[in-house]
Amino acid sequence: MKEQQSRQKDKDKSESAAVSLSDAARVKPLQARITIDVAIPAFNEQSCIEGLLDDVMMARQQDWFQIQNIYVISDASNDQTDDIVQRISGRDHRIKLIRKQERKGKNDSINLAFLLSSSDVVLFINADVRLANEHSITDLLRHFRDGKTALVEGGLVRVKPGFTLHPAKLAAYFDWILVDNIRRRKAMSWWSIDGRVEALSRDFYRHLVLPLSLADDQFIFYSCIQQARKFVWADDAIFYYGPPESIADFSHQWSRYFFYTKKSRQYFGEELIDRDMSVPSLRRTIMSCLLHHPLYGLFWVLGYAMSRVEFMLAVDSDKYERGLYSSESNPLKINPPK
Repeated sequence: MKEQQSRQKDKDKSESAAVSLSDAARVKPLQARITIDVAIPAFNEQSCIEGLLDDVMMARQQDWFQIQNIYVISDASNDQTDDIVQRISGRDHRIKLIRKQERKGKNDSINLAFLLSSSDVVLFINADVRLANEHSITDLLRHFRDGKTALVEGGLVRVKPGFTLHPAKLAAYFDWILVDNIRRRKAMSWWSIDGRVEALSRDFYRHLVLPLSLADDQFIFYSCIQQARKFVWADDAIFYYGPPESIADFSHQWSRYFFYTKKSRQYFGEELIDRDMSVPSLRRTIMSCLLHHPLYGLFWVLGYAMSRVEFMLAVDSDKYERGLYSSESNPLKINPPK
């Protein structure tokens, strides 16, 4: 009798232990590997594309994520971009050239990437961007490990121009100083928007179709906020980007911003953009930056004023409406990622 009772107790303990292990497995599941597709929209980027691809190929991967594909989506480039990508693809099977026969703009390339990808996360990187180090991608992707994040933007750093009187470089560096100051005061505002480096979760991107007449970064960012999804500005995931090549190009960039912000107000509503995404004491912040960096600020004011005139005169607005715009890019002179 005692022997039967002892066996029954052992059986009960065994069943109890099995239940506990089962419960523990449900509470703390094994971390699944996150699959990643990198997508690089490119139009005539023969001077920059090899540097970025080298960076991505050398980026360190962790055991919790895997880069499956590196898509270069060429928007009917007519320089050597496609040839360079095809040559480099021989060194890494993940690199795939997707060539569009007709130029349709960056938004169309992003929509194509959404269709091509089935990964957990799709990471977009502009062709003229460089990784600061081999951990840049890891530092950005780690925000998806909570299973709740929909959109992550990289910590973009403008390369300091050094001693120069190049108007565009000085104006662009002041622009970055201003953006960085504002972002650190309010992480979610219209100043947070920058599509040069952004990653989207599958349950977010699979429902997105970008209209050609809206800026890609504004549409993605405002869609995320409007849907009450989680947005992260990964300021520690560092990526470098360079200045425009002329003050006219700098002015075009701001003019495009004014054009697309007007479109976004019509699409998403003024309440979201002008109230929720506004920056308190913006003029005071601008004046403070001007006082601390007067030379940079002088050329920024010049470029900004030119852009306002361009916007009022609707210069190139027909191209913006069709999503057909581009900026001249030169390779950044930086050390390779470490």
